[in-house]
Amino acid sequence: MGNKGRSKGILVLVLAGICALLLLSGFRSAEPAGVSGVQKNAVASTTAGELRESLALLTSLGGEASAPGAPLRLVLKWQGEYSGEEAAEAAEAAVQSLSNRLGLGEISSADDEGHRAWRSATQLSGGTQLTLFWSELGGGRSYCIVTLETADLLGSPELPDAAADAGEAMLQAGIAAEWNASLQAPAKAQGGTQAALLAAEQLLAAELPGIQAEESYADVSTSSHSYSVPGLQRMVSSGNHALALQLAVHKNVNTDENRITLGMPLITIEY
Repeated sequence: MGNKGRSKGILVLVLAGICALLLLSGFRSAEPAGVSGVQKNAVASTTAGELRESLALLTSLGGEASAPGAPLRLVLKWQGEYSGEEAAEAAEAAVQSLSNRLGLGEISSADDEGHRAWRSATQLSGGTQLTLFWSELGGGRSYCIVTLETADLLGSPELPDAAADAGEAMLQAGIAAEWNASLQAPAKAQGGTQAALLAAEQLLAAELPGIQAEESYADVSTSSHSYSVPGLQRMVSSGNHALALQLAVHKNVNTDENRITLGMPLITIEY
């Protein structure tokens, strides 16, 4: 989706955001064996409720800051670590079990930079793409990413429930994962990216009392702020800040149009 002329600085910042999520947000490893089914169900219920509320808020914010009637692209990721037996057969069985829980079916495997990796994918009835990526880390440990993506969130009413179900499936598989979501659309405000960012920021402030810009980034085609937001439970630590939301405005140099991207708690896709 990006321009050929996009600066390297954008990619660096995107990668930095991903690293911040992986390293600072407290992604949990698998729960110890003694965790009961009742406890797992309680965790899944709490997380599912938080996720649905966050997606509703993200949809509202995206609708305010995007061009009227524009489709809202959403990418939601569940990520977490799995610990099990070292045997390759055991890992493959665990992957297939999770794939079945997610309704994906058969998995495919390949070597990914020296590590065994598995993938599976399907498209849900409303158009949401659901994918599973599982990579061995060594020593019986693996890293798992389940992604749900739609080009039109408002036209994919199945996504919130499917996202909650995916998180529960990972927890039941022994992966206490964390989620992050990124929403993208043509921006309501055009012109310079910094001015468009500030205009969108004012719209966000109306729905998020106490929102405070803590970190910023800018280059020739992008302006971004990361915020602390009182009341939002999902956040990551960055230096002395607890960040709960990121907003970026990127100008497509080919079309001279602005695109907004909102991330909870950070953006993990290209601007």
